Amino acid sequence: MNVKEISLAVSKPERTVHNWVKKSSAKMAQVSAKMAQAKKTSIPADYDLEETCFIIEQGLGKNASNLFRSNATSANIAPISAKMAQPENILSERDKEIISQTVSATIKSLIPYLNQSVSVPTKKENQIAFNPKALRSDLRMIINKYTQERGCDYKDSWNQLYQDIYYKLDRNVRLCANNRGIETLDYIEQEGLMEEVLEIAKKRFTI
Repeated sequence: MNVKEISLAVSKPERTVHNWVKKSSAKMAQVSAKMAQAKKTSIPADYDLEETCFIIEQGLGKNASNLFRSNATSANIAPISAKMAQPENILSERDKEIISQTVSATIKSLIPYLNQSVSVPTKKENQIAFNPKALRSDLRMIINKYTQERGCDYKDSWNQLYQDIYYKLDRNVRLCANNRGIETLDYIEQEGLMEEVLEIAKKRFTI
């Protein structure tokens, strides 16, 4: 399963699962290797059942991980995941149904664990969730103000920001955006990174 599929299975944002993967990579060599390969090729890593359970354990604990393993095993999803890893294989309708049922069963099983980490969003968080364009405008405003007051090159400021993102988030956003054929800020928004990028910009460019 890739990050998106794990995210759907446990009803958590992809950014949260990415953080679990980073934590797992420090403890499991297989996850670390696949994560490194994904960054190099910009192709999502495909984690097997053991790796997926380990990733879930980092975020939701061992009990939640065991529940996921039990549901996946009973639905025989492991062999299907192997099929999904092979580009030439096309999943049958039965395979798709098994995956759908497993995801549904997993979410129901994990509800007690999901609720433990759910917090009531503040008004500010709600505004962020429903108005990502506002964050993008704030980001541009910060860099524009900095370049004007310092009299530095606009392009250099953006380059510095992207370098900071690489070091702090371990993500080459320009390369990833280029591989998708989209603008860098569009990629940042799609990956749910805009809030973190804005905080990086504030620390770097606030005078």
